[in-house]
Amino acid sequence: MRLLDLFSGAGGAARGYQRAGFHVTGVDLKPQPNYGGDVFLQGNVLEMEPDEIAANFDAVHASPPCQFGTSLRSAPGTKKDHVNLIPATKLLLQATGLPWIIENVESKAVLPHMRGSVRLCGSTFGLGVDHYELRRHRLFLSNVLLFCEPCRHGHGPVIGVYGGHARCRSKRHGGRGTQDVWPGGHLHAASTAMQIDWMTLAELSEAIPPAYTTYLGHQLANAIHNRRAA
Repeated sequence: MRLLDLFSGAGGAARGYQRAGFHVTGVDLKPQPNYGGDVFLQGNVLEMEPDEIAANFDAVHASPPCQFGTSLRSAPGTKKDHVNLIPATKLLLQATGLPWIIENVESKAVLPHMRGSVRLCGSTFGLGVDHYELRRHRLFLSNVLLFCEPCRHGHGPVIGVYGGHARCRSKRHGGRGTQDVWPGGHLHAASTAMQIDWMTLAELSEAIPPAYTTYLGHQLANAIHNRRAA
């Protein structure tokens, strides 16, 4: 099965789909020398032709930029004019006629554009490092029926991977104000927590754990098989 990975980044989603049996081609506006999928193409996702996508792939995953909807968009020194590309991405994927999944962050700004989505959490898959739990809630909207399992939040501290750092996010453990020191450094902690060993810290900050798309990829594969059999 051939999957097109749009707004691919360094390929956290791609690696999960590979584990679910897909050959993955990534497309991103920026070069991705560490891409974790099979093939990478640099280009503008929204200039792609739906008919060409449909002729060459069996399914599409898209992770349009989430910066417009994150709490960090108001941080000092950050760019403020981020564009919401979810509606345009959805129109492109609908025009292909293929099974598709759109991923984005969980926030008040994003939720109206992801109605009907499912939420995945790192705690569901036992992700984390040492006694720190990775939650990293992400929403997944699809034109096929997706199932999800509930969060399994514990009571200990939480690791967050964002802004090129690994951070303690639990308020009762100091939150963002702590000076986070990790055995082996920030890259080791972030890589271990997300089960990604090929990215830089900056790339990890933008990625989703492959465990999410392995889980969803099996469901997507079943939908493709059922479509072929119909």
